[in-house]
Amino acid sequence: MQTQHPLGVITPTLDGDVLAVLAAADAPHTVGGVQKLLGGRSYEGIRKVLTRLTAQGTVTAQQVSAVVSYRLNREHLAAEHIIALADLRGALMARVGAHVQGWPTPPVWAALFGSAARGQMLPDSDIDLFLVDPAIDADQWEIVVDQLSRDVSRWTGNDARVLSMTAAEVHASAATRDPILQSLLDDALTISGEPTWLRRAVAGARR
Repeated sequence: MQTQHPLGVITPTLDGDVLAVLAAADAPHTVGGVQKLLGGRSYEGIRKVLTRLTAQGTVTAQQVSAVVSYRLNREHLAAEHIIALADLRGALMARVGAHVQGWPTPPVWAALFGSAARGQMLPDSDIDLFLVDPAIDADQWEIVVDQLSRDVSRWTGNDARVLSMTAAEVHASAATRDPILQSLLDDALTISGEPTWLRRAVAGARR
């Protein structure tokens, strides 16, 4: 899967990307507005998709003067499924969060980072996860982390890469200005734990 093209798991066409835009917010979009959000897609191609989806009833159109606006028909039988597919990244984060919270000792902090967090995935991109090891039982931790990696690969179809550090290792890396921590500060999305944990830990180590 690609987090920026969530409906690509069922259709590689422009229809999926247009539906993802409309599902993201219950607000009207013009053809030009959809084109701006998608970037690099043709105006005429988007117009044809919206016309086709309107004919199918999944999208509604409203014309005011010469401007036509479109929105997802949230009463359509398919709407709840479209909305769910459009938020695959959120679904992944929620499932990982629930999974790690069920561990005997959950991570201090967990996050999605890299291209999946930035919405810049290629079809063969990895799902990158960062976990802060509670440093209780090293053998048990290795088992649950390995299992999580396999689970995420099954859930997404992508290889999963889990980077794990203890809090002490995070502090040491922060003190030496490890670039991986800067990457995490720039784009990591918190899955479990206090959202500001990493930022506070890095700031404390650099005082």
